[in-house]
Amino acid sequence: MQRTNLGPALACAAAAVLAVGLTSPASAARTDADYVLSVEFENSGEYRQVSLDCDPEGGTHPKAQEACDLIEEHGSIEAVPAENDQCTMEYNPVKASSIGWEEYSETFSNPCLLGLAKGEVFDF
Repeated sequence: MQRTNLGPALACAAAAVLAVGLTSPASAARTDADYVLSVEFENSGEYRQVSLDCDPEGGTHPKAQEACDLIEEHGSIEAVPAENDQCTMEYNPVKASSIGWEEYSETFSNPCLLGLAKGEVFDF
């Protein structure tokens, strides 16, 4: 009978799993929430994250009812139409992302454009 030493192989596998879990702040935040939404401001490095449940409305999102209404009305975050208004030409990139019921990620030139594009969904 040949003996196999699995210790080093198991340690490498565990390290690989841990490394994958640390690559994205949002990946560590997966919960039983319908959505985990995040907004990352490229210039300042500021990062915000909330949970959003839509049946019933809740989570840590401060405007859960309004955000869920928008998503339900249009069928998805991506399908939420942009409001017809104006923003300054400021370049201050902001990345909006969602994991959970819908995987979504888009970068906008500034927070005003994000607000016009996605309304209350990313207003936190």
